[in-house]
Amino acid sequence: MLNLVHTKTFLTVLDERGFRAAARRLSVSPSTVVEHIQNLETELAAPLVVRQRGHVEPTPQGAEFEPLARALVSTADRAVGLFSEARLRVAASSNTGIYLLQPALSALTAAHDITVEQWIGSNHEVANRLGLGLADAGVMEWWDDRPGFFAMEWRREPLVVIVPPDHALASKKAVKSTDIIGHRILGGEPGTGTGTALRNALGRTASRLTTIGGLGSTEAVKRAVQAGVGISIVMACAVTDEVASGRLAALPFEDVMVEKVIHLIVPTALPKTAVGSLFLQHLTG
Repeated sequence: MLNLVHTKTFLTVLDERGFRAAARRLSVSPSTVVEHIQNLETELAAPLVVRQRGHVEPTPQGAEFEPLARALVSTADRAVGLFSEARLRVAASSNTGIYLLQPALSALTAAHDITVEQWIGSNHEVANRLGLGLADAGVMEWWDDRPGFFAMEWRREPLVVIVPPDHALASKKAVKSTDIIGHRILGGEPGTGTGTALRNALGRTASRLTTIGGLGSTEAVKRAVQAGVGISIVMACAVTDEVASGRLAALPFEDVMVEKVIHLIVPTALPKTAVGSLFLQHLTG
């Protein structure tokens, strides 16, 4: 196996055009530089450098080896940089990543010299990215307890009923679960996170709701509600701006607590010094 330390010494000798200058740049003795070159020449079974009028030049074999040597050292430096750079890859479910996670990530980067790469998608896609090693941490609305990961509750986000400001329910301060029976509810269909939360909280009442799927995103749902297409049930944090501007009315449930549990997930084998551990400590500290 080619020694990368010796290879780097060879390149430094060429760059500095001498053994002593290379030794100063590498902070080693000239004899160590000579030893590295000799060992590398032994490994390759070819002379690599020759003294020419007070400086060092590559031999024909050394000149042929030089571009390969630079590629090897560059690749090794990049590989080390992947793990030495404070780089955090976070995968988050869509509403969680859009409406809850951003302030926490902003505070994290302000407090620590760290680069954050975000990926936002469905809960299933977040779980898959974690399983494939494409994310250092996940933030999502459920977890399937697959082995190799540690999951903990981060926060609970209440769900509210949203209606246009001129809707019959808009004058209420809160609604009972039976108040929304008979209304067209955009989203919340079985199989979604909201649908699961509704079934858990409302029990049999959930089966009496008229839910309509297919809008694809909370932003689309909000626009449809504003247009009077129907009402909806969303996380309270998702409509802060619309409620403040009067474009929507948000009504909490009066008789039940309907909420989503947001989970943080990291690999169980994560070292305490890893950026994923720092992320977990920052969000839960």
